[in-house]
Amino acid sequence: MDLVAPEISIVLPCRNEEPTIADAISSATRAFPNRRVEVIVSDSSTDRSPEIARGMGAIVVTPMTLGYGAAYRFGFQHCHGSFVAMADPDGTYDLMELPMLLAPMEEGRADLVMGSRLKGEMEPGAMSAFKRHLGNPFLTWLLNMLFGVGVTDAHCGMRALTVDALRRIELRTTGMEFASEMLVEARRAGLRIAEVPISYRRRKGTPSKLSSLRDGWRHVRYMVRARLGIGPYS
Repeated sequence: MDLVAPEISIVLPCRNEEPTIADAISSATRAFPNRRVEVIVSDSSTDRSPEIARGMGAIVVTPMTLGYGAAYRFGFQHCHGSFVAMADPDGTYDLMELPMLLAPMEEGRADLVMGSRLKGEMEPGAMSAFKRHLGNPFLTWLLNMLFGVGVTDAHCGMRALTVDALRRIELRTTGMEFASEMLVEARRAGLRIAEVPISYRRRKGTPSKLSSLRDGWRHVRYMVRARLGIGPYS
């Protein structure tokens, strides 16, 4: 192995996160002061996000297809670390908590580690009452019922996995259903999945690009089709 190769690759999907991208990159690198880290920004912005990211030393790549899943899948292609961490750079996640996600893998207890916002400390107003008490619990329940994943917060965007685990799963979706697909494929591949409580904060900067009904339907459609073995899933 190359002595200068990074140990940890941190992938940040980015679309117009100019107000928060700098803090996200800074937090990601400061979280691992004694480790070799690379930050990969998978960017489809029309603002100054990519310029800011490059100025802070991040690797900026541009996926050819728009979408949450497309951004991550393209970012993964540029990872060189033994561990791959992922998080949204919109200020909702505290990237200084990333080492907590790596710990179960480094201790040999897990191949993929999920953050759980519902088991951690959530800032008031960070998640709507609908998502917190109905939408997210329902979709998590459906995922657990259909695939036996056994998590409490299936749509948490802060997660990490070993590069070996990443190579063992086949990821094909391009939209928000990617969050469910990763867990389904991990379960099918026999990967060990763990959870750690994390904090969750109100979004900063630009308005959220999510649509609860549209994105929720994409998750349901993906899970049903995946359970029945009907593809393509996107």
